[in-house]
Amino acid sequence: MRSPYSVVLFGLMIPAVLCGQSQSPASLPQLVRTRVVVTDAKGAPVLDLKSSDFRVTDQNRQLAPAFLHPPFAAHPAPQPAAGWVHSRASDQTPHTVAILFDLFNLMQNNRLDSFQRVEAALPRLASSGNVYFYLLNLDGTLEGLVPAQDDKGNILTPPADWHRNASRLLQKFSKNLGRARPAGILQEDVVKKTYVALETVGKHLGAFPGVRDLIWITDGVPTVFDTRQQCSGDWVECALYVPHLVVTLDNAGVAVHPLSYGILQPDVTLAMEDIAGLTGGRTFYREDLDSVATQLVQSASASYLLLMAPPPDNWDNRFHRLRVQCERKGVRIVSRQRYYAYPSQSQVPALEFAAMTALLKIPADAPEVELRGQIAPGSKPGTAMVRIRIDPMDLFTIDDAGNAVGQVSVMYAQYDGKNLLGSTQPMTFNLRMPRQQFMDSAKEGLPFDQEIVVDPRAKSVRFILYDRGSRFLGSVTLPVPPAK
Repeated sequence: MRSPYSVVLFGLMIPAVLCGQSQSPASLPQLVRTRVVVTDAKGAPVLDLKSSDFRVTDQNRQLAPAFLHPPFAAHPAPQPAAGWVHSRASDQTPHTVAILFDLFNLMQNNRLDSFQRVEAALPRLASSGNVYFYLLNLDGTLEGLVPAQDDKGNILTPPADWHRNASRLLQKFSKNLGRARPAGILQEDVVKKTYVALETVGKHLGAFPGVRDLIWITDGVPTVFDTRQQCSGDWVECALYVPHLVVTLDNAGVAVHPLSYGILQPDVTLAMEDIAGLTGGRTFYREDLDSVATQLVQSASASYLLLMAPPPDNWDNRFHRLRVQCERKGVRIVSRQRYYAYPSQSQVPALEFAAMTALLKIPADAPEVELRGQIAPGSKPGTAMVRIRIDPMDLFTIDDAGNAVGQVSVMYAQYDGKNLLGSTQPMTFNLRMPRQQFMDSAKEGLPFDQEIVVDPRAKSVRFILYDRGSRFLGSVTLPVPPAK
């Protein structure tokens, strides 16, 4: 949505550190991303690791970490300075969870037990404020019982304490527990419907900043093999549709955690472990759902973002085995074990646009890139001067002849209270400055000052920044000053 009152006056002031507007991400390398959860022997978060503490191999080839972002608790939120608004007010890592209760892939003799366990556990969730709930029905239809988005892509807030009424949500599906799947559904149909459901929920989660976890309650991973090739014995390499699933979940930044209450065969558990490893998740067996959710909250507080930049010949349309180790003794880590080397960055603008426009509909600011902002009346009636300071340590950059080089996109939005009045289109800038100057700017922050036209109905202006390397979001919402 655009408004004639929300057009930025670029001619008035161009930020000195952002040296050129560009729509091309080609100056940045294609990156491998993984969340790395690091805990000590007692399960407590380890917060003081550096990139040099990690050793990474990709297909047995050594990769140097290109960027490491620590958990929020490792760098406490700053005290607000007088006259400035901060994007981050808490040391808690933003965390969003979706639960997918998969009747479609539960064994018929295990559905009742799984149903009763879920029904009993949901009211025991510590909080439902960041938890969404979906069900995959016997015909493969995805039911958004407490969805994160509606059919039009609007971000939804979970009803207060919805988990207290879980029995009411589940009641109409109890009649399916003893039934078979509808006739005529082939194995390939099962795979397609299941993977589409996982991708849909994953995309819904991808709209939220921070750590995103999908708990998949199932008794197995459905597969169908590509008959055009000889299978090596590794189902991940031989199965159809798995690359698309993995790339979609990777783009959404979602970790999948299979949870089963069935008695499973080794080949079934292996497939579930593999799906978890492809996304940086964990597999749980016969654990209470509320306990799993609590463990994921604890893991989010110990979650680092680790990026690697393999050479260009890495991107070969194949699965790669990834091994992340920590040099420090006595710590435990959970990270991705494989990824699909999809050789394209053409999806970058689309991912960026989806993330930034989704944030327009979320009331809370995104704190992944730490921002502070100040707003004052502008030089002309109906304008305002917006001053933004960006924490450079939250941005991914590469070294080029002694310079820190990166790319960020920015946009402005205006609100009349709760309603969005309009927004600018995202504008992408190349960042380039001497590395030492970049590091020294950490204390004061990188300046980004703009004069904008203000809608006369606006009560607040939100500045949104997207870092193309880390895919981190930052935003800060500023009250519109009284007109002169």
